[in-house]
Amino acid sequence: MVAKKSKLVIPEVGAFDQAYQKYQQLKQEVDHWQQERGSYWLEMLSLAEKPPYLPILDLPSEAIIELWQRLNSVAKVEISDSDLREIWEQFSKGQDVNAMDEEMSTRFQMAISGVARLAGKMANEKKVPAQGYGHSASDDPRECIICPVCGEVSALAVLTPPNGNRIMHCTSCSFEWSVKRVGCLHCGSEDSKQQMFLSNEAYPGIAMAVCQLCGHSFKEIDARELRVQDYMWEDIRTLPLNFATELWLSEQAKKNNQIH
Repeated sequence: MVAKKSKLVIPEVGAFDQAYQKYQQLKQEVDHWQQERGSYWLEMLSLAEKPPYLPILDLPSEAIIELWQRLNSVAKVEISDSDLREIWEQFSKGQDVNAMDEEMSTRFQMAISGVARLAGKMANEKKVPAQGYGHSASDDPRECIICPVCGEVSALAVLTPPNGNRIMHCTSCSFEWSVKRVGCLHCGSEDSKQQMFLSNEAYPGIAMAVCQLCGHSFKEIDARELRVQDYMWEDIRTLPLNFATELWLSEQAKKNNQIH
């Protein structure tokens, strides 16, 4: 039986035009940094023998700070290297970084991603094993959505042409790996009656896969219908789908409680 499909009601959100312009400026600076400094920092990277090959916290902090400062310069923000190192230390220890506003946090995440993508590039060049990662003897089916390179959890799946095979795309390091074609990637259920695909015509080729058993969801892009050049921006651009899905899940939970 095929999983059910339903239309999402998208809440009103602010225009993305200005956000896209800011993102593009930062993205261009990341690209320039990778071209200018990528080869230098690649020599500093070393992959582990098994996944995760190079976790985020094991990336060279000086590379992250170097790129972060370049992004701050683009945004015309002045902050010392020592302050950035202190923020990184707090982050690496799992502490809340209260000193950052939303835009500073965005630049920080883009700096981390810019360095992490060097690790993803190295992993691709070395053809590290990724097939089957997360499908070991572990009792946690969610391991299949953990990036084999940087160890971050991915919530973005892509159906690839021509047959619609499903891969996960890591928006942190851009590494991709195969996962099972059907079912929930969070709990492992393949009960199609409990699987929903929520979409809206404003975002063709993109759906939110929802499992009504575990209550989790993930975004799925059908690359047979939609050509995407920048998955990070596509994930940001389609955040209204995430918000609408959370609202849908909340409403479903209320209905279930009323029934019981």
